[in-house]
Amino acid sequence: MKSYILAIGLMMAINFAIAGTKDPNDPVRSKTFSKSFPLDGNDKVNLNNRYGEMLIKTWDKKEIRVDIDIKAYSKDEADAQRLVDGTVITADKSGDQVSFKTNFATESGKSGASFRNGKTISRREIRVNYVVYMPATNALTLSNQYGNVNIGSFSGALIAKVQYGSLTVGNLKNASNILEIQYGFTKIQEINAATIKQQYGAGLNIGTIGSLNLEAQYAGVTIGTIKWDAVVKQQYGPGLDIGRVSNLDLNVQYANVKLGTVIGDANIKQQYNKLSIGSVNTLNLKSQYTTVAIGNLNGPGNFGVAYGKLTVEQIGSGCKNLNLLSSYSHTSLKFSDNYQGNFELRTSYSPFKAGAGVSSKLVAEKGNIKNYAGTIGNGGGAQIMLKADYGSLNLN
Repeated sequence: MKSYILAIGLMMAINFAIAGTKDPNDPVRSKTFSKSFPLDGNDKVNLNNRYGEMLIKTWDKKEIRVDIDIKAYSKDEADAQRLVDGTVITADKSGDQVSFKTNFATESGKSGASFRNGKTISRREIRVNYVVYMPATNALTLSNQYGNVNIGSFSGALIAKVQYGSLTVGNLKNASNILEIQYGFTKIQEINAATIKQQYGAGLNIGTIGSLNLEAQYAGVTIGTIKWDAVVKQQYGPGLDIGRVSNLDLNVQYANVKLGTVIGDANIKQQYNKLSIGSVNTLNLKSQYTTVAIGNLNGPGNFGVAYGKLTVEQIGSGCKNLNLLSSYSHTSLKFSDNYQGNFELRTSYSPFKAGAGVSSKLVAEKGNIKNYAGTIGNGGGAQIMLKADYGSLNLN
């Protein structure tokens, strides 16, 4: 009898323990908030949130509605209630400004989660998730920290600042877009024009963009097509990869660069690492400590190369003016079979080699300084001015 009673008691204790065990991913306390305002075409929307997701959806109604889900996670229910009670949403419309903001009465204290064997064993945090319904044409300014932002197709002017979260965008049709992302990943399918600042995180990926002004630090950048002009500044990070661009103004430090096709003009300054260009029309290049490889140069070229390497696989007949200033670098220039041009060359401590199709004559020599004159093909047409100090120079 005692054994039977003991067994029943043990089973009840086990069942009670199982029933009382909570999944740390389940919210202990939660509440919701929803508010709507009418909008006309001139109204501007401002959203400010922390510790949660932000989803922007568009509709045909002339109003904005924001649904907010607030969830608190804690092993202590009283603590979870304090987290919920201390989270307040303010919503207001004043003139042409509509604003929604997440406010915290006090700092919530230490937050986060602990894991064991890939499973969450404890969690203390507040999550505030926004779902926004608004017309696609109204101007939108948003700020979100510690959470992702997702925007579909949108045609209003956009200012977005995302910190410690990712930004995912479908199609931004407006010509005025200002995006600032820190410690997150940015993925944009298509965008008309934008000024973008990307710092740290998993990088920036753009499918197609019209015009671009970009500053990237410690982040990789991949862009499929830039239809018009681009101004890009990149420092550190995995590198920059652009498939196709019309005109490019590029300043790079400590990052690898890969450019597929530059249809028009490229002005490039690069320090360190590697630069690869498939095809370019007009190129102005200044590089230091950089290995430069160019496939096709179709127009004029102006090169200033120091402490590196320059290789141009084919210089086309459209290149009527070519200037090179090379120091402590190894340079190889190859001209197309139908290229016709005259060149002048000055070398100092720099071996010069003329290959097939190149004729040269030493016209002056003083110590280690040598001056040459020559032709590419039959000469005439293009004018080529070359200067090489130290390093080496090959013409083919």
